[in-house]
Amino acid sequence: MRRSKQIALGSAGVAFFFLMMGGIAGTAYLPGFAGELGRMCLALVTSPFLMETAIFFLALALLFAVNGWRRNREGDDWVTLDEKGLPKKR
Repeated sequence: MRRSKQIALGSAGVAFFFLMMGGIAGTAYLPGFAGELGRMCLALVTSPFLMETAIFFLALALLFAVNGWRRNREGDDWVTLDEKGLPKKR
């Protein structure tokens, strides 16, 4: 992958994260049930322990998703070796 494409993908991921955080913060100012739900989500996301735990599990789920997508795209990475320890041709 070219470096400019990697930078664009990383920047898009960071921008998406901050847009989602802004959306959650914006819903806290809505009236009624939507505002209550927004304030509750904002409190969960910004509390120190829960924020770190949530980001950890979100990053872990994202890691598994990207790895699964990569393995489906590239195929199985199983290697069969011959008697000398060299890879066999399939």
